[in-house]
Amino acid sequence: MKKISVLILLNIAAAAAIGIMAGLLYKFYGNSGSERLRSRIEAAVDSVDARIGIAAILPDGEEIEVTGGLMAGLGEDSSDRFPMLSVFKFHQALAVCGRLRDAGTPLSDEISVNETQLPEGTWSPLRDEFPLGGEFSWAELLEYTLVYSDNNACDILFGLTGGPSWTDSYIRTLGLNDFNIECSEKMMHENPADCMKNWCTPLSAAMLLEKFYDNRDADEYSRFIWNTMSGCRTGAGRIPKYIREQSAVIVHKTGTGDMTADGRIMAVNDIGTVILPDGRHFSLTVFITDAGCSMEECEETIAVIARIVMEYVMKS
Repeated sequence: MKKISVLILLNIAAAAAIGIMAGLLYKFYGNSGSERLRSRIEAAVDSVDARIGIAAILPDGEEIEVTGGLMAGLGEDSSDRFPMLSVFKFHQALAVCGRLRDAGTPLSDEISVNETQLPEGTWSPLRDEFPLGGEFSWAELLEYTLVYSDNNACDILFGLTGGPSWTDSYIRTLGLNDFNIECSEKMMHENPADCMKNWCTPLSAAMLLEKFYDNRDADEYSRFIWNTMSGCRTGAGRIPKYIREQSAVIVHKTGTGDMTADGRIMAVNDIGTVILPDGRHFSLTVFITDAGCSMEECEETIAVIARIVMEYVMKS
């Protein structure tokens, strides 16, 4: 009997040892694929004359974060905060639809827009098409912001829904905090330094995309945003460039800044969720700021990062 007890204890000890070894092997080798992904992304951005923040949330929920570029760790703001520029119009759309949802207001309700709400000197396809204003539905104004990144439509929506601070507050109710929205397009146009006040971390943006993906079919408002962003007309050379060849669904929002006083590009951004033909998806955010390289190189950098992540997901 004593011998049997000893054998049982030995077997238990052996099983425990095997479990510990398995855990250690997983720790060191189990994530080797994602580490290779991280290494490929780092190599792709290492020599780019900019500060670059990347976050990807993979199909299994794993989060990848990379900060790189020649300007990484330099300057007054070397943190993981990046200026959003028009990327925040995605946040705004969620907030606008949240308010409409709570009030029971249909997207088809119309708003009167007059000429004074369509100032010159800012990006506005809405003004170019309707310089005297007119009657526009909530859906139409949101389409101009999400598809064409219209600055006047954005500020009109701010005026109807409590301004940037209300958008900020609404997004915080979704459980996110690593961002800040306090300036309208007009404020940023009048004082370019204010562009830095609308910031977020790459991971925060990726997490917001994931929350939205999980609720994309929840109601007519969510479906509207999802379908509208899938028709984004800006940034075709960014996340979609190589991924569209795979017949993937791409829902994304771009942001682009002006030149700074020292001749660098303030921001070239893109955030999006990609659904591959096999049904798996990933969310990706790429923020490029303080870029001394060309717009074309910035956009190609985003496209290459998206391709690297897509290839990893398709092979894993």
